[in-house]
Amino acid sequence: MDKKHYILTSLTLGLIGAASALLVGGANLLTNERIKENEVKKINDGIAIIFGKESKVEKTESKEDAKLSKEYKYTNTIYTVVKNGGESYSGYAIRTLGSNMYGKISLIIGYEESSKAFLGLTIVTNEQTYASTLVENYINPLNNDEIDVEDVKCGATYGAKLVRDMVLEAKEVALELWGK
Repeated sequence: MDKKHYILTSLTLGLIGAASALLVGGANLLTNERIKENEVKKINDGIAIIFGKESKVEKTESKEDAKLSKEYKYTNTIYTVVKNGGESYSGYAIRTLGSNMYGKISLIIGYEESSKAFLGLTIVTNEQTYASTLVENYINPLNNDEIDVEDVKCGATYGAKLVRDMVLEAKEVALELWGK
């Protein structure tokens, strides 16, 4: 009787596990494409926020395709941005991805070529534990030119340090690309 009970329990738990795996796999199959589309939309919207609505991405390169002189830690993708229907070059939008003990964050960071200036950044994903504190006390003031990039004391200091490092690395990448 005890053997039968253990076998029945094992089979029941196995069926529950298999059914759960099928449900998760099915949900992933149904939502995977939509998640990718939303990410692309978020990137394009972020570039439009940084460079203006009339801007568009002329070229997209991975950091490997860009043949950068050194290995950058956070840089993921480089977007060449143009304005006026492609008639005038504007700068680079650099997608970065980083993480710390408080979670991951992915940003689009814009640099304008004519002034070599930081234009702003937008968030693609923010899984930081203190995400709202980071946005309210560091990212928004940084975008509004109210604080210096080095001023990371904000209540989410580790997240701010990560964002700072990404912004500074993106500047290095942009300067290298303009120097080619």
